[in-house]
Amino acid sequence: MVGGVLIGIGTLLLLLGVVLLTGWTGGRSRWFGADVYDRPGDNRTDRIFLDLYFVVKVLAPLLGGATMIVYGLRLLVGDGTE
Repeated sequence: MVGGVLIGIGTLLLLLGVVLLTGWTGGRSRWFGADVYDRPGDNRTDRIFLDLYFVVKVLAPLLGGATMIVYGLRLLVGDGTE
């Protein structure tokens, strides 16, 4: 039961990560705050925060979803040690 729930949540997180990734690469800056990312003359601090936002908003859902799916599959199928 728990494995199925983890697989479902992981799938939703992966889909969210894919949608956010296409929004990020497709130039949909209104999703990510155009006032922060489209300013001229960005300094080093702005670039660091841009990298941090990318990790938090795009990579975290992708990696979290994949981890939940793998762990859910392991719970459903078993780890093969029995």
